[in-house]
Amino acid sequence: MAKVLYIDYERCIGCKACVIGCEECSGHDHLSRMFVDELNPGETVATSPTPCMHCVTPACAESCPVQAIAIADDGTVLSASLEKCIGCKNCTYACPFGIPRVDDVKKMMYKCDMCYDRTSKGRPPMCASVCPTDTIRFVDEEEIKYDPPKPVQFKWDFGGTVIETRTVIGLPDTETHRFGYREGEGVQE
Repeated sequence: MAKVLYIDYERCIGCKACVIGCEECSGHDHLSRMFVDELNPGETVATSPTPCMHCVTPACAESCPVQAIAIADDGTVLSASLEKCIGCKNCTYACPFGIPRVDDVKKMMYKCDMCYDRTSKGRPPMCASVCPTDTIRFVDEEEIKYDPPKPVQFKWDFGGTVIETRTVIGLPDTETHRFGYREGEGVQE
């Protein structure tokens, strides 16, 4: 069964263990591909981990003029190939979530690749391994998408363009949401 990242933002305490764990993942050159964003700085201490959403149809890969971004057999969207990437930043402009970064010195795109060297062998990515609050978990895709412990979102509407992701977000439990969609609409607004 395929595994995906499940993120429950309500559990994040901003410790940044995921950032440090990501830096330690082999092949990352001590460069974190996980980010922790502050939500409403100055108003709240709320934070959220921000990995790649691993889109089912990734705009980053589709926009790459040199096909430097590969998609693994399990659907993981990998960072750009060092041999191919030209640092053009098309991927950063195409990603609706604003995830890919480009190292201007190396002329190289980097982003979360779900620690593919680990996950391809059935081990969880470093961010999930070190998260002390279970904000980030590596779980069975079918279970979390179709029988989640709380409402989830894995489909996003960007001005009429619906993006499905393999990273699943846990939503606050409200009566208007069920399994990540508004009743009758199919996509969370």
